[in-house]
Parts: sequence; C-alpha cells; structure tokens
Amino acid sequence: MSHVRTDTPSRLAEGAPVQSSPGWTFLSNYAHVLLVIARDPEIKLRDIAWRVGITERAVQRIVADLEASAYLERERTGRRNHYRIHSELPLRHPIEAHTEVGALLKLILDTERTHTSRQEGKVAGRKRSKKP
Repeated sequence: MSHVRTDTPSRLAEGAPVQSSPGWTFLSNYAHVLLVIARDPEIKLRDIAWRVGITERAVQRIVADLEASAYLERERTGRRNHYRIHSELPLRHPIEAHTEVGALLKLILDTERTHTSRQEGKVAGRKRSKKP
C-alpha cells in the first residue's frame, strides 16, 4: 500500500515543488522523513508531510516506527515536539548495515549545502557582473 499523496507534488526541503514527480526514488519515505527532521528538529508533522509529499497519517506511522526502533526520540516542549535522531545506529537492511544513519544524513545534507552554496555563488556572480 502506497502512502504517497497524489494530489500534491513532492517538495524539496525548502518547500519548493519538484519539477516532475518520479515513479520511484532511491530513498524511502523513511529516509525522506529523517532528512526533513535532521534539517529542522522542531518541524510539525503536517510540514513533514507537505515536504515529503505524503499524507500526515503516513508521517505519523513512519515517526512511530522510527521511535519504536530507537532511531528517533521525541521530546515534548510545550505544544511542540523536538526530535533527536540517533545517527549512530546502523541502517536496517543487511546490504547497508555497515553504515550508520548519520553517514547517510551527512552525505545528503552536506551535498545539499554545497549545491546551495554553488547556486548562491552563481547568482551573486551574475549580480556583480551586471553594470548599471
């Protein structure tokens, strides 16, 4: 059973719509949820659902599974939740069990930061090269 919402396109971490919605991805919704939480540990489940492109109920199930497996810890702060990822735990499939969750998060997040910095540099370079 798929938990992918068909009424909204998948979204990038920053909230921008993805140009085209692929039929499949290399990472699961579990990885997508963890990546979004790693970027913003106080994010609301509704916002996770919007960014990943799945239902809020699907996010609730994924977060519950991640908590039950000790990959994620939730601390209630007033009306908000603060999430802590246990990045030292191994990935679950035997093929990648030699790798910690943190290594996957670091790979994606560091690559994203590098890409964003390059894009910002290109935009800044274009602005500087234009003369009034």
